[in-house]
Order: sequence, then structure tokens, then C-alpha cells
Amino acid sequence: MKYDFTQIPPSWLYCFNISCCLKDECLRYQTGLQLPDDHLFGRTVFPTILKKDSCEFFRKDEPVVLATGFVTSNPVANSMFVALRHQLTAYLGGNGTYYLYRNGKRWLSPSQQEYIRQLFRKAGYEGDVPFARTVTGYYFLEEHSGK
Repeated sequence: MKYDFTQIPPSWLYCFNISCCLKDECLRYQTGLQLPDDHLFGRTVFPTILKKDSCEFFRKDEPVVLATGFVTSNPVANSMFVALRHQLTAYLGGNGTYYLYRNGKRWLSPSQQEYIRQLFRKAGYEGDVPFARTVTGYYFLEEHSGK
């Protein structure tokens, strides 16, 4: 199976709009096609979305680089993570959530990684921000803008 349904949260919006012109490249539609037999109900995008010019729920069906962990083998980066902790905590949604990311229990989306890179750059860090671990996979949480 292409998708790991154990990684898809109950809040994930599936799509079953067969008339949608984006369905072949939409992660929501493609996961809906491959639902395991034990998935009997959940959240979905209604067909009324087809009345709009674009779909605000569209998510491209392509793997992305996910990152986790704020404790690395790079001592300079580690000290930056400590120095930026309050900003990271505010962006990620509080202390509990911050520690899920810090300790490798939750994956950062590409946009979250970029936000953290921007924080580091603004603080004067010039290197690449090393996260403790990266993988290529699908990101199923809703994007958190933090703004």
C-alpha cells in the first residue's frame, strides 16, 4: 500500500469527488481510493467545493522531506535551538507540542522547516539547519502557519 494509514490522523479530510479535475494528483482523493477495509467513517470534502474556481483543500500527492528533532550533533545549531526556544514554542503551538517536535515524536512539514530556517537566519546562523532526523514521506497533518 502506498500510504501508511497509521500515520493519517482522524482529522484528515478525505475526498471522493470523482468529478474533480485535480483528483489524479490530490493526496486527499488518492488516500480515499486506498482506504483500508477497517476505515468506515471520517471527515471528507463535500462536493460543493466543485462550485468554486479552486480547491482550498487540495494537497499534492507527492512525498516530501519531513524533519524532526532539535537535538543534533552540531553544537552551534543546538545552542540556536535553545536561544530560539520561545519563538519555536509560540510557532509550534505551546510547550507540549514543542517537545513532540524536539524529541522526534512529530514530523515538521516542509513549510515548518522553512519557517525555522528563517528564524535561524534572522538570528545570524549561516549554516544549514540540521534536524536530528529526516525522512521522505507523506505529511498528513494540517499545515500550521503559526501566524
